[in-house]
Amino acid sequence: MAHSLTDGTETSVIIVGGGPVGLSLANELGYRGVDYILLEQGDGAVTFPAGENFFSRTMEHLRRWGIARELRQGDAFPPDAPRDIGFCTRLDGKPLALFPGVSNADAPKQDPHSPEGGFFYPKRAFDPALRRAAEARGGRLMYRTRLVSFHEDQAAGRVECLTEAADGARRVLRCRWLAACDGGRSGVRKALRLSYVGTFGEGYNFAVYFRCPGLGARLQRLFGRPMAQVHTLRDAARGYLTSVDGRDEWRLSIYALTVEDKIPDQVVRSVIGEALPFEVLQAQPWSGHRVVAERYREGRVFLLGDAAHLRWPKGGFGANTGIGDAVDLGWKIAAVQEGWAPEALLDSYEAERRPIAIRNTNEAANNRVLDHMIAPDPRLDADGAEGEAARAEVHDRLFALRLREFVTPGIQLGYRYAGSPLIVPDGSLEGPDDHMVYLPTTRPGARAPHVDLGEERSILDEYGRGFTLVVCNPVAQTGAFIAAGRSLGIPVREIRFDGGPVPAAYERPLVLVRPDGHVCWRGEAPPAEPLRVWRAVTGHRPPP
Repeated sequence: MAHSLTDGTETSVIIVGGGPVGLSLANELGYRGVDYILLEQGDGAVTFPAGENFFSRTMEHLRRWGIARELRQGDAFPPDAPRDIGFCTRLDGKPLALFPGVSNADAPKQDPHSPEGGFFYPKRAFDPALRRAAEARGGRLMYRTRLVSFHEDQAAGRVECLTEAADGARRVLRCRWLAACDGGRSGVRKALRLSYVGTFGEGYNFAVYFRCPGLGARLQRLFGRPMAQVHTLRDAARGYLTSVDGRDEWRLSIYALTVEDKIPDQVVRSVIGEALPFEVLQAQPWSGHRVVAERYREGRVFLLGDAAHLRWPKGGFGANTGIGDAVDLGWKIAAVQEGWAPEALLDSYEAERRPIAIRNTNEAANNRVLDHMIAPDPRLDADGAEGEAARAEVHDRLFALRLREFVTPGIQLGYRYAGSPLIVPDGSLEGPDDHMVYLPTTRPGARAPHVDLGEERSILDEYGRGFTLVVCNPVAQTGAFIAAGRSLGIPVREIRFDGGPVPAAYERPLVLVRPDGHVCWRGEAPPAEPLRVWRAVTGHRPPP
Protein backbone atom coordinates (compact mmCIF):
# COMPACT_ATOMS: atom_id res chain seq x y z
CA MET A 1 0.00 0.00 0.00
CA ALA A 2 1.53 3.31 -1.09
CA HIS A 3 1.49 6.35 1.16
CA SER A 4 2.75 9.82 0.45
CA LEU A 5 4.05 11.96 3.29
CA THR A 6 4.46 15.69 3.21
CA ASP A 7 7.06 17.69 5.03
CA GLY A 8 5.88 18.26 8.59
CA THR A 9 3.58 15.21 8.78
CA GLU A 10 2.76 14.40 12.40
CA THR A 11 1.93 11.06 14.00
CA SER A 12 1.88 9.50 17.44
CA VAL A 13 4.69 6.99 16.88
CA ILE A 14 7.45 6.61 14.33
CA ILE A 15 8.76 3.04 14.16
CA VAL A 16 12.27 2.66 12.73
CA GLY A 17 12.76 -0.80 11.22
CA GLY A 18 10.44 -3.13 9.36
CA GLY A 19 11.59 -6.52 10.67
CA PRO A 20 9.39 -8.77 12.81
CA VAL A 21 9.70 -6.53 15.88
CA GLY A 22 8.88 -3.28 14.08
CA LEU A 23 6.01 -4.95 12.24
CA SER A 24 4.73 -6.42 15.51
CA LEU A 25 4.72 -2.99 17.12
CA ALA A 26 2.85 -1.72 14.06
CA ASN A 27 0.22 -4.43 14.55
CA GLU A 28 -0.05 -3.81 18.28
CA LEU A 29 -0.53 -0.07 17.75
CA GLY A 30 -2.94 -0.67 14.88
CA TYR A 31 -4.95 -3.08 17.02
CA ARG A 32 -5.23 -0.34 19.65
CA GLY A 33 -6.05 2.45 17.22
CA VAL A 34 -2.80 4.38 17.64
CA ASP A 35 -1.57 6.14 14.49
CA TYR A 36 2.03 5.54 13.46
CA ILE A 37 4.47 5.66 10.56
CA LEU A 38 6.92 2.81 10.01
CA LEU A 39 10.20 3.59 8.25
CA GLU A 40 12.18 0.78 6.61
CA GLN A 41 15.24 1.58 4.53
CA GLY A 42 14.96 -1.69 2.57
CA ASP A 43 12.15 -3.05 0.42
CA GLY A 44 10.98 -5.61 2.97
CA ALA A 45 12.56 -8.60 1.22
CA VAL A 46 14.13 -11.24 3.47
CA THR A 47 17.39 -12.30 1.85
CA PHE A 48 18.76 -14.55 4.59
CA PRO A 49 16.32 -16.74 6.52
CA ALA A 50 16.62 -16.89 10.30
CA GLY A 51 14.32 -16.94 13.29
CA GLU A 52 11.65 -19.41 12.12
CA ASN A 53 10.70 -20.63 15.61
CA PHE A 54 7.80 -18.64 17.06
CA PHE A 55 6.75 -19.30 20.64
CA SER A 56 3.23 -20.08 21.81
CA ARG A 57 3.10 -16.69 23.55
CA THR A 58 4.00 -14.93 20.31
CA MET A 59 1.22 -16.84 18.56
CA GLU A 60 -1.22 -15.73 21.25
CA HIS A 61 -0.44 -12.13 20.33
CA LEU A 62 -0.99 -12.95 16.64
CA ARG A 63 -4.25 -14.61 17.61
CA ARG A 64 -5.36 -11.37 19.26
CA TRP A 65 -4.39 -9.44 16.11
CA GLY A 66 -6.51 -11.86 14.10
CA ILE A 67 -3.81 -13.43 11.94
CA ALA A 68 -2.76 -16.64 13.72
CA ARG A 69 -5.24 -18.85 11.87
CA GLU A 70 -4.18 -17.47 8.48
CA LEU A 71 -0.55 -18.24 9.22
CA ARG A 72 -1.27 -21.76 10.45
CA GLN A 73 -3.11 -22.49 7.23
CA GLY A 74 -0.27 -21.09 5.12
CA ASP A 75 1.95 -23.43 3.14
CA ALA A 76 5.30 -21.62 3.33
CA PHE A 77 6.13 -24.50 5.69
CA PRO A 78 4.02 -27.69 5.38
CA PRO A 79 1.45 -27.45 8.20
CA ASP A 80 1.45 -31.19 8.82
CA ALA A 81 5.26 -31.61 8.93
CA PRO A 82 6.48 -32.48 12.46
CA ARG A 83 9.44 -30.44 13.67
CA ASP A 84 11.65 -33.38 14.59
CA ILE A 85 15.22 -32.62 15.63
CA GLY A 86 17.98 -35.18 15.37
CA PHE A 87 21.66 -35.67 16.20
CA CYS A 88 23.99 -37.90 14.22
CA THR A 89 27.70 -38.48 13.71
CA ARG A 90 27.48 -37.34 10.08
CA LEU A 91 24.91 -37.59 7.33
CA ASP A 92 26.28 -40.94 6.13
CA GLY A 93 26.99 -42.09 9.68
CA LYS A 94 24.99 -43.12 12.73
CA PRO A 95 21.92 -41.51 14.31
CA LEU A 96 22.49 -40.60 17.96
CA ALA A 97 19.32 -39.02 19.34
CA LEU A 98 15.90 -37.87 18.21
CA PHE A 99 13.83 -35.11 19.81
CA PRO A 100 10.28 -35.45 18.45
CA GLY A 101 8.50 -32.26 17.46
CA VAL A 102 4.96 -31.13 16.75
CA SER A 103 3.59 -29.87 13.44
CA ASN A 104 2.14 -26.40 13.01
CA ALA A 105 -1.31 -27.92 12.57
CA ASP A 106 -1.12 -30.08 15.70
CA ALA A 107 0.51 -27.57 18.05
CA PRO A 108 -2.76 -25.95 19.23
CA LYS A 109 -4.22 -29.40 19.97
CA GLN A 110 -1.24 -30.68 21.93
CA ASP A 111 -0.33 -27.70 24.11
CA PRO A 112 -2.50 -27.79 27.27
CA HIS A 113 -1.27 -24.37 28.37
CA SER A 114 -1.97 -22.32 25.24
CA PRO A 115 -4.75 -22.11 22.64
CA GLU A 116 -2.03 -21.73 20.00
CA GLY A 117 1.12 -23.70 20.77
CA GLY A 118 4.38 -23.04 18.98
CA PHE A 119 4.79 -22.30 15.30
CA PHE A 120 7.56 -22.76 12.74
CA TYR A 121 7.50 -20.53 9.69
CA PRO A 122 10.12 -19.02 7.37
CA LYS A 123 10.82 -15.36 8.00
CA ARG A 124 10.38 -14.58 4.30
CA ALA A 125 6.67 -15.47 4.71
CA PHE A 126 6.21 -14.38 8.33
CA ASP A 127 7.32 -10.77 7.81
CA PRO A 128 5.06 -10.22 4.77
CA ALA A 129 2.11 -11.63 6.75
CA LEU A 130 2.72 -9.08 9.51
CA ARG A 131 3.08 -6.37 6.88
CA ARG A 132 -0.24 -7.27 5.22
CA ALA A 133 -2.01 -7.27 8.57
CA ALA A 134 -0.59 -3.87 9.52
CA GLU A 135 -1.53 -2.36 6.16
CA ALA A 136 -5.03 -3.85 6.40
CA ARG A 137 -5.55 -1.79 9.56
CA GLY A 138 -4.50 1.35 7.72
CA GLY A 139 -0.93 1.53 8.94
CA ARG A 140 1.47 3.81 7.09
CA LEU A 141 4.48 1.67 6.19
CA MET A 142 7.17 3.55 4.27
CA TYR A 143 9.70 1.24 2.62
CA ARG A 144 12.91 2.44 0.97
CA THR A 145 12.85 5.30 3.45
CA ARG A 146 15.56 5.81 6.02
CA LEU A 147 15.88 7.85 9.16
CA VAL A 148 18.71 10.35 8.63
CA SER A 149 18.65 12.03 12.05
CA PHE A 150 16.34 12.93 14.90
CA HIS A 151 16.18 15.22 17.88
CA GLU A 152 13.78 15.64 20.75
CA ASP A 153 11.96 18.94 21.17
CA GLN A 154 11.32 18.80 24.90
CA ALA A 155 9.30 22.00 25.00
CA ALA A 156 6.92 20.76 22.30
CA GLY A 157 6.80 17.22 23.66
CA ARG A 158 7.77 15.58 20.37
CA VAL A 159 10.59 14.10 18.30
CA GLU A 160 11.52 15.60 14.94
CA CYS A 161 12.85 13.11 12.40
CA LEU A 162 14.64 13.86 9.16
CA THR A 163 13.92 11.10 6.63
CA GLU A 164 15.13 10.34 3.13
CA ALA A 165 13.24 8.38 0.50
CA ALA A 166 14.75 6.26 -2.29
CA ASP A 167 14.42 9.17 -4.72
CA GLY A 168 16.49 11.37 -2.43
CA ALA A 169 13.57 13.44 -1.20
CA ARG A 170 13.99 14.56 2.40
CA ARG A 171 11.14 15.27 4.78
CA VAL A 172 10.78 16.19 8.43
CA LEU A 173 8.28 14.01 10.28
CA ARG A 174 7.14 14.69 13.82
CA CYS A 175 6.01 12.16 16.40
CA ARG A 176 5.22 11.94 20.06
CA TRP A 177 7.40 8.83 20.51
CA LEU A 178 10.14 7.17 18.49
CA ALA A 179 10.53 3.38 18.60
CA ALA A 180 13.89 1.99 17.49
CA CYS A 181 13.40 -1.50 16.02
CA ASP A 182 16.43 -1.15 13.75
CA GLY A 183 18.47 -4.14 14.86
CA GLY A 184 21.81 -4.82 16.48
CA ARG A 185 23.54 -2.04 14.54
CA SER A 186 20.80 0.39 15.55
CA GLY A 187 21.60 3.90 14.40
CA VAL A 188 19.09 5.24 16.90
CA ARG A 189 20.79 3.52 19.84
CA LYS A 190 24.19 4.78 18.70
CA ALA A 191 22.89 8.33 18.29
CA LEU A 192 21.63 8.18 21.87
CA ARG A 193 25.04 6.86 22.98
CA LEU A 194 23.40 3.97 24.80
CA SER A 195 25.77 1.04 25.23
CA TYR A 196 25.20 -2.68 25.38
CA VAL A 197 26.23 -4.31 28.66
CA GLY A 198 27.60 -7.85 28.65
CA THR A 199 29.97 -9.97 26.60
CA PHE A 200 30.51 -9.59 22.87
CA GLY A 201 31.86 -12.29 20.59
CA GLU A 202 31.54 -15.29 22.90
CA GLY A 203 31.81 -17.40 19.77
CA TYR A 204 31.50 -17.31 16.00
CA ASN A 205 29.59 -19.09 13.28
CA PHE A 206 29.33 -19.23 9.53
CA ALA A 207 25.93 -19.87 7.94
CA VAL A 208 24.90 -20.85 4.41
CA TYR A 209 21.41 -20.72 2.94
CA PHE A 210 21.14 -23.19 0.08
CA ARG A 211 18.75 -25.23 -2.04
CA CYS A 212 19.28 -29.00 -2.21
CA PRO A 213 16.55 -31.30 -3.60
CA GLY A 214 17.03 -34.74 -2.14
CA LEU A 215 18.60 -33.68 1.17
CA GLY A 216 15.34 -34.14 3.05
CA ALA A 217 14.96 -37.67 1.68
CA ARG A 218 18.51 -38.49 2.70
CA LEU A 219 17.93 -37.33 6.27
CA GLN A 220 14.68 -39.27 6.38
CA ARG A 221 16.53 -42.45 5.44
CA LEU A 222 19.01 -41.85 8.26
CA PHE A 223 16.40 -41.24 10.97
CA GLY A 224 13.42 -43.11 9.55
CA ARG A 225 11.23 -39.99 9.48
CA PRO A 226 11.23 -36.46 8.01
CA MET A 227 13.55 -34.09 9.88
CA ALA A 228 13.30 -30.35 10.49
CA GLN A 229 16.76 -29.97 12.01
CA VAL A 230 19.82 -32.23 12.16
CA HIS A 231 23.01 -31.66 14.19
CA THR A 232 26.24 -33.48 13.42
CA LEU A 233 29.13 -34.50 15.67
CA ARG A 234 31.53 -35.11 12.79
CA ASP A 235 34.10 -32.57 13.98
CA ALA A 236 34.53 -29.43 16.06
CA ALA A 237 32.59 -27.36 13.50
CA ARG A 238 29.44 -29.24 14.61
CA GLY A 239 27.52 -28.41 11.43
CA TYR A 240 23.77 -28.40 11.80
CA LEU A 241 21.05 -28.17 9.17
CA THR A 242 17.67 -26.48 9.54
CA SER A 243 14.85 -26.88 7.05
CA VAL A 244 13.74 -23.45 5.89
CA ASP A 245 10.66 -24.38 3.86
CA GLY A 246 10.06 -28.04 4.74
CA ARG A 247 11.08 -28.97 1.22
CA ASP A 248 14.33 -28.16 -0.59
CA GLU A 249 15.72 -25.07 1.15
CA TRP A 250 18.10 -25.42 4.08
CA ARG A 251 20.28 -23.33 6.35
CA LEU A 252 23.60 -24.76 7.50
CA SER A 253 25.55 -23.32 10.43
CA ILE A 254 28.99 -24.29 11.64
CA TYR A 255 31.09 -23.09 14.55
CA ALA A 256 34.11 -20.98 13.60
CA LEU A 257 37.18 -19.77 15.48
CA THR A 258 36.85 -16.14 14.34
CA VAL A 259 34.57 -13.91 12.30
CA GLU A 260 35.62 -14.92 8.82
CA ASP A 261 34.21 -15.43 5.37
CA LYS A 262 34.48 -19.02 4.23
CA ILE A 263 33.83 -20.53 0.83
CA PRO A 264 30.12 -21.47 1.05
CA ASP A 265 30.32 -24.37 -1.40
CA GLN A 266 33.12 -25.97 0.58
CA VAL A 267 31.23 -25.56 3.84
CA VAL A 268 28.10 -27.22 2.46
CA ARG A 269 30.04 -30.00 0.77
CA SER A 270 31.96 -30.74 3.98
CA VAL A 271 28.67 -31.57 5.71
CA ILE A 272 26.40 -33.13 3.05
CA GLY A 273 29.11 -34.94 1.08
CA GLU A 274 29.68 -35.27 -2.65
CA ALA A 275 26.55 -37.03 -3.87
CA LEU A 276 23.88 -34.31 -3.82
CA PRO A 277 23.88 -31.22 -6.07
CA PHE A 278 23.01 -27.94 -4.39
CA GLU A 279 22.78 -24.20 -5.03
CA VAL A 280 24.09 -21.61 -2.57
CA LEU A 281 21.59 -18.78 -2.18
CA GLN A 282 23.31 -16.66 0.47
CA ALA A 283 26.03 -16.95 3.10
CA GLN A 284 27.29 -14.87 6.01
CA PRO A 285 29.41 -15.06 9.16
CA TRP A 286 27.91 -14.08 12.47
CA SER A 287 28.90 -13.67 16.09
CA GLY A 288 27.21 -14.85 19.26
CA HIS A 289 26.80 -12.20 21.96
CA ARG A 290 25.37 -11.93 25.45
CA VAL A 291 24.49 -8.23 25.75
CA VAL A 292 21.56 -6.04 26.81
CA ALA A 293 21.29 -2.27 26.45
CA GLU A 294 22.11 -0.30 29.58
CA ARG A 295 18.82 1.56 29.20
CA TYR A 296 15.73 1.03 27.07
CA ARG A 297 14.56 4.63 27.04
CA GLU A 298 15.99 8.07 26.51
CA GLY A 299 13.28 10.71 26.75
CA ARG A 300 10.71 9.97 24.04
CA VAL A 301 12.82 7.34 22.33
CA PHE A 302 12.61 3.61 23.09
CA LEU A 303 14.72 0.59 22.10
CA LEU A 304 13.11 -2.72 21.14
CA GLY A 305 14.30 -6.10 19.85
CA ASP A 306 17.91 -6.45 18.76
CA ALA A 307 18.42 -2.72 19.27
CA ALA A 308 18.03 -3.55 22.97
CA HIS A 309 19.48 -7.07 23.27
CA LEU A 310 21.67 -9.50 21.31
CA ARG A 311 22.10 -13.19 22.08
CA TRP A 312 23.11 -16.56 20.75
CA PRO A 313 20.49 -18.02 18.39
CA LYS A 314 20.10 -21.02 20.65
CA GLY A 315 16.47 -21.56 21.59
CA GLY A 316 14.70 -19.09 19.33
CA PHE A 317 14.67 -16.28 21.90
CA GLY A 318 15.50 -13.38 19.57
CA ALA A 319 12.38 -12.38 17.65
CA ASN A 320 10.11 -13.74 20.38
CA THR A 321 11.70 -11.55 23.05
CA GLY A 322 11.51 -8.56 20.71
CA ILE A 323 7.85 -9.18 19.92
CA GLY A 324 7.21 -9.25 23.66
CA ASP A 325 8.90 -5.82 23.83
CA ALA A 326 6.54 -4.53 21.15
CA VAL A 327 3.42 -5.72 22.94
CA ASP A 328 4.52 -4.26 26.27
CA LEU A 329 5.38 -0.86 24.84
CA GLY A 330 2.40 -0.83 22.48
CA TRP A 331 -0.38 -1.12 25.06
CA LYS A 332 1.30 1.46 27.28
CA ILE A 333 1.64 4.01 24.49
CA ALA A 334 -2.05 3.46 23.70
CA ALA A 335 -2.99 4.01 27.34
CA VAL A 336 -1.12 7.32 27.44
CA GLN A 337 -2.45 8.33 24.04
CA GLU A 338 -6.03 7.65 25.13
CA GLY A 339 -5.52 9.74 28.27
CA TRP A 340 -6.28 7.22 31.00
CA ALA A 341 -2.66 6.73 32.02
CA PRO A 342 0.11 9.27 32.67
CA GLU A 343 3.34 9.35 30.68
CA ALA A 344 4.99 7.88 33.78
CA LEU A 345 3.43 4.56 32.72
CA LEU A 346 6.07 4.36 29.99
CA ASP A 347 8.83 4.21 32.61
CA SER A 348 7.69 0.67 33.35
CA TYR A 349 8.64 -0.55 29.86
CA GLU A 350 12.30 -0.92 30.78
CA ALA A 351 11.47 -2.16 34.29
CA GLU A 352 9.43 -5.01 32.84
CA ARG A 353 11.23 -5.96 29.65
CA ARG A 354 14.93 -5.55 30.48
CA PRO A 355 14.94 -8.34 33.11
CA ILE A 356 13.26 -10.66 30.59
CA ALA A 357 15.96 -9.88 28.03
CA ILE A 358 18.70 -10.61 30.57
CA ARG A 359 17.02 -13.89 31.47
CA ASN A 360 16.58 -15.00 27.87
CA THR A 361 20.00 -13.81 26.74
CA ASN A 362 21.68 -15.76 29.51
CA GLU A 363 19.65 -18.87 28.74
CA ALA A 364 20.63 -18.73 25.06
CA ALA A 365 24.29 -18.43 26.08
CA ASN A 366 23.88 -21.37 28.46
CA ASN A 367 22.54 -23.47 25.59
CA ARG A 368 25.67 -22.70 23.59
CA VAL A 369 27.91 -23.71 26.52
CA LEU A 370 26.04 -26.98 26.97
CA ASP A 371 26.30 -27.71 23.26
CA HIS A 372 30.08 -27.36 23.48
CA MET A 373 30.11 -29.98 26.23
CA ILE A 374 29.26 -32.61 23.60
CA ALA A 375 32.50 -33.54 21.87
CA PRO A 376 33.06 -35.49 18.65
CA ASP A 377 34.31 -39.02 19.25
CA PRO A 378 35.56 -41.43 16.54
CA ARG A 379 34.09 -44.35 18.50
CA LEU A 380 30.58 -43.10 17.71
CA ASP A 381 30.86 -44.41 14.14
CA ALA A 382 32.32 -47.76 15.14
CA ASP A 383 30.44 -51.00 14.65
CA GLY A 384 30.20 -53.59 17.37
CA ALA A 385 29.90 -53.31 21.14
CA GLU A 386 32.31 -50.40 21.56
CA GLY A 387 30.38 -48.23 19.09
CA GLU A 388 27.02 -49.17 20.59
CA ALA A 389 28.22 -48.30 24.09
CA ALA A 390 29.64 -44.96 22.94
CA ARG A 391 26.42 -44.06 21.14
CA ALA A 392 24.29 -45.03 24.14
CA GLU A 393 26.44 -42.81 26.36
CA VAL A 394 26.23 -39.78 24.07
CA HIS A 395 22.48 -40.38 23.57
CA ASP A 396 21.94 -39.94 27.31
CA ARG A 397 24.31 -36.98 27.38
CA LEU A 398 22.42 -35.27 24.55
CA PHE A 399 19.13 -35.57 26.40
CA ALA A 400 20.71 -34.35 29.64
CA LEU A 401 22.38 -31.32 28.06
CA ARG A 402 20.47 -30.42 24.90
CA LEU A 403 16.81 -31.10 25.68
CA ARG A 404 16.58 -27.77 27.49
CA GLU A 405 17.00 -25.86 24.20
CA PHE A 406 14.04 -27.60 22.58
CA VAL A 407 11.62 -27.76 25.53
CA THR A 408 11.07 -24.23 26.83
CA PRO A 409 7.50 -23.67 28.11
CA GLY A 410 8.90 -21.83 31.12
CA ILE A 411 10.66 -19.34 28.84
CA GLN A 412 7.68 -19.05 26.52
CA LEU A 413 4.86 -18.70 29.05
CA GLY A 414 6.41 -18.50 32.50
CA TYR A 415 8.07 -15.09 32.40
CA ARG A 416 6.61 -12.62 34.87
CA TYR A 417 6.81 -8.97 35.81
CA ALA A 418 6.99 -9.50 39.56
CA GLY A 419 9.25 -6.49 40.18
CA SER A 420 7.27 -4.09 38.04
CA PRO A 421 5.93 -0.87 39.59
CA LEU A 422 2.61 -1.68 37.88
CA ILE A 423 2.14 -4.95 39.75
CA VAL A 424 0.36 -5.07 43.13
CA PRO A 425 1.91 -7.97 45.09
CA ASP A 426 -0.36 -10.15 47.19
CA GLY A 427 2.24 -11.56 49.56
CA SER A 428 2.23 -15.04 48.04
CA LEU A 429 5.49 -16.88 47.51
CA GLU A 430 6.94 -16.72 44.03
CA GLY A 431 7.25 -20.12 42.41
CA PRO A 432 10.38 -21.52 40.76
CA ASP A 433 11.59 -19.95 37.53
CA ASP A 434 12.38 -23.00 35.42
CA HIS A 435 12.86 -22.47 31.68
CA MET A 436 11.68 -26.04 30.93
CA VAL A 437 8.63 -26.06 33.20
CA TYR A 438 5.58 -23.82 33.09
CA LEU A 439 3.38 -23.71 36.18
CA PRO A 440 0.15 -21.79 35.46
CA THR A 441 -0.57 -19.19 38.11
CA THR A 442 -2.40 -15.92 38.63
CA ARG A 443 0.25 -14.60 40.98
CA PRO A 444 0.53 -10.86 40.12
CA GLY A 445 3.02 -10.34 37.29
CA ALA A 446 2.37 -13.67 35.60
CA ARG A 447 0.67 -14.25 32.27
CA ALA A 448 -2.98 -15.08 32.95
CA PRO A 449 -3.48 -18.83 32.42
CA HIS A 450 -5.23 -20.26 29.38
CA VAL A 451 -8.51 -22.06 30.06
CA ASP A 452 -10.38 -23.82 27.27
CA LEU A 453 -13.94 -22.43 27.15
CA GLY A 454 -15.06 -24.78 24.37
CA GLU A 455 -15.88 -24.14 20.72
CA GLU A 456 -12.22 -23.17 20.07
CA ARG A 457 -12.45 -20.33 22.58
CA SER A 458 -9.90 -19.55 25.26
CA ILE A 459 -10.29 -17.28 28.23
CA LEU A 460 -7.30 -15.44 26.73
CA ASP A 461 -9.65 -14.27 23.97
CA GLU A 462 -11.38 -12.12 26.60
CA TYR A 463 -8.27 -10.03 27.17
CA GLY A 464 -6.77 -7.19 25.19
CA ARG A 465 -9.25 -4.32 25.15
CA GLY A 466 -8.51 -2.61 28.45
CA PHE A 467 -8.49 -4.31 31.86
CA THR A 468 -10.56 -7.40 32.59
CA LEU A 469 -11.70 -8.42 36.07
CA VAL A 470 -12.19 -12.18 36.23
CA VAL A 471 -14.77 -12.95 38.93
CA CYS A 472 -15.12 -16.52 40.21
CA ASN A 473 -17.31 -15.77 43.22
CA PRO A 474 -20.98 -15.52 42.19
CA VAL A 475 -21.83 -13.25 45.14
CA ALA A 476 -18.82 -10.93 44.89
CA GLN A 477 -19.81 -7.26 44.97
CA THR A 478 -17.47 -5.68 42.45
CA GLY A 479 -19.47 -2.61 41.44
CA ALA A 480 -17.45 -0.12 43.48
CA PHE A 481 -14.15 -1.54 42.22
CA ILE A 482 -15.25 -1.32 38.58
CA ALA A 483 -16.74 2.15 39.08
CA ALA A 484 -13.51 3.42 40.66
CA GLY A 485 -11.54 2.38 37.59
CA ARG A 486 -14.04 3.89 35.21
CA SER A 487 -14.03 7.14 37.18
CA LEU A 488 -10.39 7.51 36.12
CA GLY A 489 -11.30 6.85 32.50
CA ILE A 490 -9.75 3.36 32.57
CA PRO A 491 -11.43 0.87 30.20
CA VAL A 492 -12.47 -2.03 32.41
CA ARG A 493 -14.98 -4.87 32.16
CA GLU A 494 -15.68 -7.98 34.16
CA ILE A 495 -16.38 -11.57 33.24
CA ARG A 496 -17.96 -13.99 35.70
CA PHE A 497 -17.59 -17.73 36.05
CA ASP A 498 -19.76 -19.77 38.39
CA GLY A 499 -18.24 -23.22 38.32
CA GLY A 500 -16.37 -24.91 35.51
CA PRO A 501 -12.56 -24.98 35.13
CA VAL A 502 -11.85 -21.25 35.55
CA PRO A 503 -12.11 -20.90 39.37
CA ALA A 504 -9.55 -23.64 40.01
CA ALA A 505 -7.18 -22.32 37.35
CA TYR A 506 -7.43 -18.72 38.55
CA GLU A 507 -6.77 -19.51 42.23
CA ARG A 508 -8.52 -16.43 43.67
CA PRO A 509 -12.11 -15.18 43.44
CA LEU A 510 -10.98 -11.91 41.83
CA VAL A 511 -8.18 -11.59 39.29
CA LEU A 512 -7.42 -8.35 37.41
CA VAL A 513 -5.81 -8.83 33.98
CA ARG A 514 -4.07 -6.03 32.07
CA PRO A 515 -4.49 -5.29 28.35
CA ASP A 516 -1.42 -7.44 27.58
CA GLY A 517 -2.82 -10.48 29.37
CA HIS A 518 -0.69 -10.26 32.54
CA VAL A 519 -2.22 -10.35 36.00
CA CYS A 520 -1.67 -7.11 37.91
CA TRP A 521 -3.80 -7.68 41.04
CA ARG A 522 -5.79 -10.46 42.67
CA GLY A 523 -7.70 -10.92 45.90
CA GLU A 524 -10.28 -12.77 47.90
CA ALA A 525 -12.49 -9.68 47.91
CA PRO A 526 -12.51 -6.22 46.29
CA PRO A 527 -9.77 -3.92 47.61
CA ALA A 528 -10.60 -1.63 50.48
CA GLU A 529 -9.04 1.30 48.59
CA PRO A 530 -9.85 0.61 44.94
CA LEU A 531 -8.47 3.91 43.64
CA ARG A 532 -5.02 3.02 44.99
CA VAL A 533 -5.04 -0.23 43.02
CA TRP A 534 -6.14 1.46 39.82
CA ARG A 535 -3.58 4.22 40.16
CA ALA A 536 -0.83 1.69 40.81
CA VAL A 537 -1.58 -0.54 37.81
CA THR A 538 -1.79 2.43 35.44
CA GLY A 539 1.48 4.09 36.45
CA HIS A 540 0.24 7.04 38.49
CA ARG A 541 2.82 8.16 41.02
CA PRO A 542 1.81 7.32 44.58
CA PRO A 543 0.85 10.31 46.71
CA PRO A 544 3.72 11.79 48.77
